[in-house]
Amino acid sequence: MFDDFTSKPVEFLSAWKTEKKLRENCSQTSEILTYEVESQTRRPRHAECQTESLIDLLNSSASPSQNLSYDQVTLSDFLKGVEPVVSKQLKVNIAAYSFYSGIFKTHDGLSELSITCEHCLEEKGYTSVQGLKKEATCISWSSSGASIAVSYGTNESIAWSDERSYVCLWNLDRPKMKSDACDQKVELGSSVQTLSFHPLYAGYLAAGLFSGVVLIWDIAKDEIVYGETSHEDPVTCLSWLEHHNSKYLHLLTGSSDGQLMLWRHRKGKEGAAIKLEKAMRILGSNLPRRAGVKGHNPVGITCFAPARNDTETVRHEKLLSSSDVLAVGCENGSVLKCNIESPSNNPVVFVYEGHIGPVYSVDWSPFHRHLFLTCSTDQTCRLYHTLQVAPLREIRPEEAVGGKQTNYLYSALWSPTKPLLFYTAGSRGCIEVCDVASASSITSLEATGKDGKLCPINTMQISYKRANMLATGSSSGVVNIYKLGVQLVDADRVLEETKVLEDLANEAMTSD
Repeated sequence: MFDDFTSKPVEFLSAWKTEKKLRENCSQTSEILTYEVESQTRRPRHAECQTESLIDLLNSSASPSQNLSYDQVTLSDFLKGVEPVVSKQLKVNIAAYSFYSGIFKTHDGLSELSITCEHCLEEKGYTSVQGLKKEATCISWSSSGASIAVSYGTNESIAWSDERSYVCLWNLDRPKMKSDACDQKVELGSSVQTLSFHPLYAGYLAAGLFSGVVLIWDIAKDEIVYGETSHEDPVTCLSWLEHHNSKYLHLLTGSSDGQLMLWRHRKGKEGAAIKLEKAMRILGSNLPRRAGVKGHNPVGITCFAPARNDTETVRHEKLLSSSDVLAVGCENGSVLKCNIESPSNNPVVFVYEGHIGPVYSVDWSPFHRHLFLTCSTDQTCRLYHTLQVAPLREIRPEEAVGGKQTNYLYSALWSPTKPLLFYTAGSRGCIEVCDVASASSITSLEATGKDGKLCPINTMQISYKRANMLATGSSSGVVNIYKLGVQLVDADRVLEETKVLEDLANEAMTSD
């Protein structure tokens, strides 16, 4: 019953292993061909020259008439022969590059204080849509100064508006530039209230819309990136800031909802929304009683300007601001100093004596870290020191009070090359150049459109790369590009004028 039993072995073929089949092959490479090449260098040559000693040069300069080694007649004939060619080439260079515009200024009969219109840009297809007048709400120069961006929207809507708007680009250096047709454009779903080219990367353009949306337009890829959230009210101002990481772009925006929002966007990251890093709000309870604000409601922001620390560099180019401090203008006329790195939700650190009307422009001096300029609808421009409550100067431009019509001031800009000069523009359509030291007007110009009529100037910008180019945008949708005279641009007395500006700033410290 119990016998020894040995079963036969059973084999199973593998379902995942396959038997490898091998075979031998051989190949023969072609023979490596080599050849020899010889080259012969040229024979060297030696040359000697003997310079004159310092004593010989002094003796020859002391008695030039004794060592005349050139023929005056031959030299005169040579200069007469090359002068037409050199003069022609200089004129070509002047026409191509505005940096040398002052060389022949005294020979063509133009005044050194002149402001002449070079271009009159008007995108005819977008100045009027569905019966609503399209205005030039904001303009911005590229970092190279060759291109200009214009936003078309409207400032007439007092209620919420969903009217479509446009941003148009012109390249002023194009040989066949058309003043009535832009080179590139983008259509947006709400009125564009403010925009700005990146000061270092010309391919990025930021814009703020009436709907509160913030966006960045990558011009090279023709792509638009929107913020992950938005303001509650229209975006009124924005500015690029310096970021510690070069892979990111930093953007600061302000709105009439009283909020300051700090954004971050990674360059080249397609489809990613702009990240909100921080949001702060200016409330009526944050301001003292002398500001005239009652209640705890938000204080609308109309404009701001980040402080400038690197004054030596900013004179030549408007670079990114690395400061956390900024001057802020508000709808109720308040002028504030804010810090975006404040640990609390309240960014206000100092309150100045405010204007009577809304403040529509704030600009920091390129030549002094403590001085900034403001303008308001109360027809005055004020010069403030960051450490003093009262303004150092209150300047009322002549065009603001002249004539029967009241001129509300909408723009005030420092000259990037002249420490004491600034430009103003407003509702009368006049550009005025003023001097801070004398508190007086130097020259003015009436900005007219193609029809020759005056129109309110909504915005004004100076190219920091080409300091003699000034652009204005009017409520009729016309953008005028002006060339400034030599005396308004030439920085031949920068040290003397900077000293005057420094003495003016020291008045604030001594008065305290």
